[in-house]
Amino acid sequence: MKNYRSLKISYVNNIHNVSLVSNNFRELKQDEVLVKIKYSSLNYKDALSITGSTKIIKGDSLIPGLDFSGVVVESSTKKFSKGDKVLATGAGLGETIDGGFSEYVYIPYNILVKIPNKLSLLSSMQIGTAGFTAAIAIDKMLLNKQKINSGPILISGATGGVGSIAINILDNLGFEVIAATRKKNSKSYLKKIGSHKVMLLDNDFNKKFLNHKVFAGSIDNVGGNLLDWIIKSTHNNGNIVSVGMASSYNLNTTIFPLIMRGVNILGVSSTNYPNSKRKFVWRKLSEVYKPTKLNIINKKYIELTDIKKYSKILLSGKNTGKVIIKNL
Repeated sequence: MKNYRSLKISYVNNIHNVSLVSNNFRELKQDEVLVKIKYSSLNYKDALSITGSTKIIKGDSLIPGLDFSGVVVESSTKKFSKGDKVLATGAGLGETIDGGFSEYVYIPYNILVKIPNKLSLLSSMQIGTAGFTAAIAIDKMLLNKQKINSGPILISGATGGVGSIAINILDNLGFEVIAATRKKNSKSYLKKIGSHKVMLLDNDFNKKFLNHKVFAGSIDNVGGNLLDWIIKSTHNNGNIVSVGMASSYNLNTTIFPLIMRGVNILGVSSTNYPNSKRKFVWRKLSEVYKPTKLNIINKKYIELTDIKKYSKILLSGKNTGKVIIKNL
């Protein structure tokens, strides 16, 4: 095989373009690994990048894709050997370095994680960046002493990848989970993956300084007015982890829930999570955090040529669960 295919984003004269390109193989650089990609997944940020809704790549040309799993073909470091099954998420993939929407990728070794024994090439990407983000969000809540008996956890953006896997993990851990969504036809799906209750949202959020205490905590994928409402509706000392901004990156709220109820607003970044700690999160995702409903959450399997179409679907809000990209 003399070359390999990739989806490439370019900006020439500030005009966004996406095309399927052919790449030549080259010599490895120092501390670099060549991986044959088997699976990737389509994340919200990927869809923004592919459609040109937001310029995600840093530079004029790059292969998108925030994650991938695959097999090492060649390595210039003793840390990895030919045949190793590996994965990578975040850490600049699809933003500052070439990402997973490709048949092969040249990658710095310190971004790679060997896939734990209890996960496969497929299941690791059924979890993917979304599951990794859900795991570090849950870790943050537990580190801040979130207790099962404190009350229900609200998951907003519940039908998306992060929301779906967070629901499944929290349910498995014993938490009562409430899924918040605007999709009336998603109740059955949300119940199957672990939601105890489904809350159908509208845009009518009240303007009080404080609401009734409803939730013991939350993982929020939406931002904007919904996040403000969640903050005002959280129990004393509850933890809210902000992981997304599907609705808005703005947050207009008051400090009353913080100083009168001790509500904690926490943040996580899967992109900038320390590389040295990633393997420990993936070990948890293969054991105590391992999702049990991956085959329900991951129903859509596409190829490189389908990514543009499904990116538009994802941004339209019509998708449920995760979308897997496979290389045959």
